[in-house]
Amino acid sequence: MSQIIETQQSEISALLTKFSFVKRFDRFVTWLFGIIFLLSGIPHWGNPYFFLGSVYAYKLVNPGIGQMAAIGTPLIQLAFAVCFLTRTCLDAAHLGTLFLFLSFATVQSAAWLRGLDISCGCFGPGHDTTIGWQTLFLIYSLLAFSLARNLLVFMGYRSSAKK
Repeated sequence: MSQIIETQQSEISALLTKFSFVKRFDRFVTWLFGIIFLLSGIPHWGNPYFFLGSVYAYKLVNPGIGQMAAIGTPLIQLAFAVCFLTRTCLDAAHLGTLFLFLSFATVQSAAWLRGLDISCGCFGPGHDTTIGWQTLFLIYSLLAFSLARNLLVFMGYRSSAKK
């Protein structure tokens, strides 16, 4: 049984490497995430009190956890941006991104379902975008890109690893 699965995985991997669009998709997603995390992480790090206010506006965590999220999230975003833009530790950064986007989608969906009229806090004080279909579309699109890229790696496609 395991031999059949391994054979199927190797066939899928060989098929995927033949398609240049998969390589282009991988590069596109990597650059896209690097730029988005840079555009999001820098304003959050530069104005931590605004981001802390955004975290508190979601009304999901107590002040202590909110402070940790406001400090940790920009650092994680900037670390992922460096990984993506320098093309180092890509598999780990992409896997972490999947969980980060999943958490962003969860908290935005929860705020929207509760009817909170708050800014998503995505890109800092200059971008006061109220949570709605536009922000949900953005985060779920990014989540779909991340999931697709991680599934390609799981199926055996690894063009992004430095050789």
